[in-house]
Amino acid sequence: MDRISVFVRRRRIKNLEQWTMYALLAEAFFLALSPTFAAAAIMIGVVTWFLRSRIDSKYKIRSLPFDVPVTIFLLIGAASVILSSVRSFALIYNYCMLVGIYALTYFVVGQTVRTPEQVKQMAQALGAGAVLVVLYGLFQILFGVEAADVKWTDPEAFPQLKKRIFSTLENPNVLAGYLDVMICLALGVLSKVERNSQKIILVGAIILLAICLTMTYSRGAFLTMFVVFAIYAFLQDWRVLILFAVVTGIIAYTNATFMERIFSAFNMGDSSEGVRLGIWVSTTAMISDHPFAGIGWGAYQYVYPQYNYYIADENVTIYHAHNIYLNFAAEVGIVGALAFFWYFFGTMFMSLALGANARYAKIRDGAEEFAERNFLDAFKSSKFLQALAEIKDLINAKLAAFAEGVLNLFPSKNPPIVKKPRKSYREVIHHEDLNFSEHTRKKFADANKVDNDEKSADNSAEDDTVFVDGDEKISAIEKISVGGEKISVKRVQINKSSDDEEPESSSLVDWDDVTKLDDQKFLDGFKFGIGLAFLSMALNGLTDNLLFNIPSAILMWQLGALSAAINSIRDKG
Repeated sequence: MDRISVFVRRRRIKNLEQWTMYALLAEAFFLALSPTFAAAAIMIGVVTWFLRSRIDSKYKIRSLPFDVPVTIFLLIGAASVILSSVRSFALIYNYCMLVGIYALTYFVVGQTVRTPEQVKQMAQALGAGAVLVVLYGLFQILFGVEAADVKWTDPEAFPQLKKRIFSTLENPNVLAGYLDVMICLALGVLSKVERNSQKIILVGAIILLAICLTMTYSRGAFLTMFVVFAIYAFLQDWRVLILFAVVTGIIAYTNATFMERIFSAFNMGDSSEGVRLGIWVSTTAMISDHPFAGIGWGAYQYVYPQYNYYIADENVTIYHAHNIYLNFAAEVGIVGALAFFWYFFGTMFMSLALGANARYAKIRDGAEEFAERNFLDAFKSSKFLQALAEIKDLINAKLAAFAEGVLNLFPSKNPPIVKKPRKSYREVIHHEDLNFSEHTRKKFADANKVDNDEKSADNSAEDDTVFVDGDEKISAIEKISVGGEKISVKRVQINKSSDDEEPESSSLVDWDDVTKLDDQKFLDGFKFGIGLAFLSMALNGLTDNLLFNIPSAILMWQLGALSAAINSIRDKG
């Protein structure tokens, strides 16, 4: 009975682990298609993860590289809501729901994804969701989306601009930021693949993503991609700049309106540029008045009317600062913003450093040598800086211990201690009740009389003898004890027939060749892509607060956790 309970426990642990992974895959797939489904998926994942942690006594919470700044950011964000001058239940609900989902996504992804195969599954789920987003975007390109219906253009500045696609993300600029991230992930994997079939598929995916990006007419996102491709060319392969130049040239030749809009980013002809400048001035005033606790997470739209120096229309609601740096500093204060960007840029640099090739490694080694000569000596001699580093490591360890302590508040069953069953040196395939031919019984009449100990000593000799009984090849007959009764069994040698062999593929595309990718190379490439993705978010954040959008924010926290998970996998490996 005890042995059965162990098997049942192991199966339950395995099932809960699989269901947690299914929930994370569902979140990754739905985050750009339906934020509601994505949020529901992560909540299911939290429940299954918690149940697994209570059943599995061997499960341990692991520390991730940026647990400290994430924790500081979450605590200061909560304090900003409590201390905010805006007395509204909406702020509490907004923080608990949205920030809760972001934090749970980071935590559960970081604690669940522990193998290269799981990272691949997450990447596949993200890719599958991106395919549907792109297909719907292409549908909008073919059948049209009138700018007059969505109010995302300036008709006076761009009278020829009649169509801006937004796919499933409701806003062209948000879609553009999402497409930037997906292009970066594809570029990262492209940097490590070696098979031509894989390179062709990835380049084709990048081209389709670029077509949709073009039709968003998002200036900041396109210029961000120029910078990303330039950095990729410097770190990896300069030939991607040729691809970027060719695609841009085709776009310029076929779509003059797009190039006109891109060049308008360098002048003040578009009314949106003037509006952004006005909002930024107002936001700096908010930061000046609330430097420590901020105005409160999610309180921007409520506080902005008090600082509405430039937008006279009271019917226009300004939800965010159109700049992630100013927005975070305004809502959670300077300290909270610094904590967030510690996590954000720390993840970006860690991912870029791990994923880049030998050329970058030489530059990195040179930089480390320069730092060693000029800064590290000073750091080593500074007791204050050493104390800060030790405090950071201590806090990181204490956070993991605290999480373990919280889990231990909920009782878990210790697995029963059972003796390991003695392994049999032979595989039992048939019982005596199954039909033995008379010929076979005679062949092994002498063998059945041999003592079990003598047979085990001469086991290798017996295994070399094979007798044919009908369609079976019998290598041994022996007696075993079942319930105190001696039962004769026979050992059958099973050979794979030619009919069971896998036929050679007649397909023009060897899909097995397409999907094969070394785990280490994939991890390096995908993490490099995450670094590029964070770089794109950092650049897009100069002119827009894309993290105000729920899918974009979930994606950022999910990728950050995957980067940390890959780092732990590599260290363990």
